[in-house]
Amino acid sequence: MKRGSGAVQGRAKPQAALSSASAVTAPEPRQDRPPRRADGQGETGMSWGAAGDPSPGRGAVGGSLTSPPACPGEAVEAPVSHSGEGRSRAPDKPLVPSATPAGSRRLSSGAARGRQPMAEPRRPAGGCTCRHTDCLERPLKRLFQGLGSGVAACPWPFVLVPLLLSGGLGAGFFFLPQREANDIEEQFTPTWGPAKADRDFVRRYFPTNDSERFSAPRLPTEGAYAALIAVAAGEGSILDRAARRDLRRLDMAVRTRGFEQHCARPCPEPLDGADVAAALENLFFPVSNGTFLGGTLGGVRTDPDGRVLSVRAVRLVYFLRQDGSAAADSRRWLEGFLQDIPSKLEALRAIKVTYFTSVSRQQEFEGNTNSVIPLFSITYFLTITFSIVSCLRLSCIRNNVWLACFGVVSAGLAVLSSFGLLLFCGVPFVVTVLSAPFLILGVGVDDMFILIAAWEQSSRKKEKSNVRSRLAETYAEAALSVTITTLTDVLAFFIGTWTAFPSVRSFCLYTGTAFVFCYIYTLTFFGAIIVLNHRRDLRLLT
Repeated sequence: MKRGSGAVQGRAKPQAALSSASAVTAPEPRQDRPPRRADGQGETGMSWGAAGDPSPGRGAVGGSLTSPPACPGEAVEAPVSHSGEGRSRAPDKPLVPSATPAGSRRLSSGAARGRQPMAEPRRPAGGCTCRHTDCLERPLKRLFQGLGSGVAACPWPFVLVPLLLSGGLGAGFFFLPQREANDIEEQFTPTWGPAKADRDFVRRYFPTNDSERFSAPRLPTEGAYAALIAVAAGEGSILDRAARRDLRRLDMAVRTRGFEQHCARPCPEPLDGADVAAALENLFFPVSNGTFLGGTLGGVRTDPDGRVLSVRAVRLVYFLRQDGSAAADSRRWLEGFLQDIPSKLEALRAIKVTYFTSVSRQQEFEGNTNSVIPLFSITYFLTITFSIVSCLRLSCIRNNVWLACFGVVSAGLAVLSSFGLLLFCGVPFVVTVLSAPFLILGVGVDDMFILIAAWEQSSRKKEKSNVRSRLAETYAEAALSVTITTLTDVLAFFIGTWTAFPSVRSFCLYTGTAFVFCYIYTLTFFGAIIVLNHRRDLRLLT
């Protein structure tokens, strides 16, 4: 047959030949094939454009196609020739038309061109070929699954050991009175602050002698003292006879408690009972006989010459010794003064007295310990009530009331164990630590709800009677999130122990340790309670 007729027959092939040609793999390139020209044209005169469209070339024959350059990883198409001289065509390979009809030169897809679909892109050399990014999550899940299986297999040791450990460590609360550190200056000022260095400098070069040469302005601290402010009742004046009589009685009430044995000498005489009448009648303000009275008298009214006409209030200060062992005796005297002075003031009618000592603030801080105990009781009661209501179900079998109760108990055991351990170790117990149990209770209840939700979800995946597989699935799903949240909390509080404030350091140490115990007890004690509660449900069902 002539070459021209062969071309006509090639164009007359049915459209089904296109799909058949696309499914044929390309054979190995023939060695006797003439080389491709540099301009992208073959010997057949068809060239491939930038878009992969066949276009007529300038070759000798216009009835053949030349394959486009093969993509990496893509099979190379076999060349198709429409000429009959010197070349043969495999009988099972249909011809590919040399030209498309007018108006349809651009083929829409690779299948329409008779080409195979492009293969998957080749991965770059040296790149990561790992398809899994859970290289840390999977080992942790396997670890928690093993822990869950162990707890489910033998739950009683995981219940008894935390209870015994909490009871033993809780004995550390016997050391609580010795570990209390409520000194405001020591606990709430920076340990390495420049103020303390400056105070040590003043003490070194301006020493004080409370036994012989006491001077209040030379004190580097506020000292040990008891201060009283007496105000005349009604619209009267301290210079009135009745008010002066009550002032003498107030002064005697202070001195009769053994003040002379503990006072700093020379003791400042706030009020001389023998000459008080004459002294108050001949006072000048603000300076009288070389003494500045601006810090002693208040509400003063004077004449044009500065002579005092009336005084609304007077301030009395009683300093005590602080050198050596006298500091402890002075503190005990001040504590006794705070207990006895209220009854002495009830007998005074002409004056109203308010008082303050150098230990008043510390006693208020120490009193907060007793005031917080009722709050603990209320908080735990409300938390247990909320947990019970949240876990309450209409079905007696699916009721999780006991789980809610023991979840709160688990958080309480964590507080008992952590605080007792640190008290055994001698860590100071500051008033700021009293807020830590509230944080532990909130986090412990949150972890409890996470485990309960994962436990109920596992019943849809595992057999309800297979408690080991269910608890393993629960730990695999919930323990990882509990671990992440606990780890971040523990790191945050342990980093906080680097602070220069001792009160903050103690709070972070107690709270971080309590978080560790809360995490351990949640995965052991509370997990064992879940298993025992499930066994109880199975017994009720049977």
